[in-house]
Amino acid sequence: MGAARRRAALLLAAVVSVNASYTVMIPFVPDLEDRVGAGPLVVALTFALFAAAKALAQPLGGWWVDRWRADRVAMLSMLLAAVGIAATAFADSGATLLAARVVWGVGEGLVSPALYAGMTALCRRHGVPTGRMMGSFGAAAIAGFLLGPLIAGLAGPASLTGLFLVGAVVTALTAVGLVLAIPGPDAVPATAPADADATPASAAAPAAKDAPAPVAPSRWYVWALLLGLMDMFTFVVYSALEPLLPLHLRAVDSDSSRSVISAVLVGGLAMSALVMWLMGRFTPSLRRLTVTGLALSAVGLCALAAGKSVWVVAACFLVYMAGYATLFLAARRGVVELKAASADDGKAYGLFGLVSDLGNVVGPLIGVALYEATGRFAFALLGAASAGALLAVAFVLRRPGFILGRAAAQGTPARTPAVAGTTS
Repeated sequence: MGAARRRAALLLAAVVSVNASYTVMIPFVPDLEDRVGAGPLVVALTFALFAAAKALAQPLGGWWVDRWRADRVAMLSMLLAAVGIAATAFADSGATLLAARVVWGVGEGLVSPALYAGMTALCRRHGVPTGRMMGSFGAAAIAGFLLGPLIAGLAGPASLTGLFLVGAVVTALTAVGLVLAIPGPDAVPATAPADADATPASAAAPAAKDAPAPVAPSRWYVWALLLGLMDMFTFVVYSALEPLLPLHLRAVDSDSSRSVISAVLVGGLAMSALVMWLMGRFTPSLRRLTVTGLALSAVGLCALAAGKSVWVVAACFLVYMAGYATLFLAARRGVVELKAASADDGKAYGLFGLVSDLGNVVGPLIGVALYEATGRFAFALLGAASAGALLAVAFVLRRPGFILGRAAAQGTPARTPAVAGTTS
């Protein structure tokens, strides 16, 4: 295994670990009720405080990455997460459980910008195409979401304490792996990363008069915010479906068991992982990714409202998840390529992550409220929102001289060559 593959494998293993820890707690809710006497409020806060701490810590992590080194920030952040996991294992009251989850969330929030910065540095150092790396990143992220409940289920008779202590050790080892995976600031770029849809500088030169005006260095936050809002919209819709889909499956077929509901959800996540991997290999433009993702989401959601059998609902959900995966990949590839042309790497990743994660907080509330008010037509309303977003994006893209991502790439001089132009 070459150096690039080895580094990428270690980095993606960290992504799997972070996302697995996000979902591994779900099957242990009954254990928490028995162990610490956690009522509904404490159970809700166990997840809500973790998500809030993770979201709020990301801007701080981004600032830290800009002031220090991504590899060291990643290592210390993962070690902090390991401390939170170990504290969760020994929590014997609601207060200690919530405090441990906050520490855990802060650690994972701090590491997120470092992971994005690490991917940028790895692509730069070894000439790995950004789109391909982000496709693998997305597949690893979904694999982590699937792995969390699977690990909890396979653990069987293992106690919560034992399993979480093992998780703390694995997280600490992952922290060491990140130091080996993320190139240091003294690494000299070998080959500039280039995606299949990159625009050669020589080809772009004649069209310079049509290019948009360069973005001032202080405007990086505008593009990070826009990409974060796009990702927040994606997460709002997806997290709204998490409570909606089981309710809808039970409504179309009263015999739908927990295993049927789980199979539909797992199938959708598997579809999204496959789509991300494929999109990473073919590296279409950000414009095409965004339009395709919104179109698939709108079609899948509207069809879900009309589905009257489990098989039809499952098929429509697969279509939606293909759109979800495409939008997920577009936002992350956009922010990675944006920051390859700016000096504020970590801050942009932190702002992007903060805005993006808010979608997971409000999405379930929106989904339940829509379903209570409109029933299965809630899917149609979410589909209409996706269609509206598609029309808005199409209108913006038709503006003369506007190319999604080019303005960002033409901002401050890149730390590394030849990344500008890959985002057209």
